[in-house]
Amino acid sequence: MIASVIVGLVGTILIVIGYLLWKKEKISLLHEYHYDKVSEADKKIFCILSGIGITLIGIGLLVTAVLLAVTNSAWSFIAFGVGFIAGLVLLIYAQNTYNVVPKK
Repeated sequence: MIASVIVGLVGTILIVIGYLLWKKEKISLLHEYHYDKVSEADKKIFCILSGIGITLIGIGLLVTAVLLAVTNSAWSFIAFGVGFIAGLVLLIYAQNTYNVVPKK
C-alpha cells in the first residue's frame, strides 16, 4: 500500500510539472541545458511537447498506483512502461527538433 501511495504522489507531482510546462509555459522548470538553444518562436511548441511528455509519464505512474492498490500485482507497472515510453518519445522529439545549435 505504501508503494502505491509513493508512486501516486510522484505521478501527481509529474502531472503538475507537466501542466505548468504545457499550459503555463514555465520553461524554467527544465534544466537550462534542455532549453538554452530554443528560439523564442519555438518556445511555445517546445513547452507543449515537453509538458505533454512529462504529463504522460505522470499519468502512467498514477494509473500504476491505482492498479497496484487494487490488484497488488507487479503487472500494474505495464501502465508505467507505456506512459514512460510515450512521454520519453515526446521529450526526445522536442529536444532534438527545437533545441538545436543555431546555424552560422
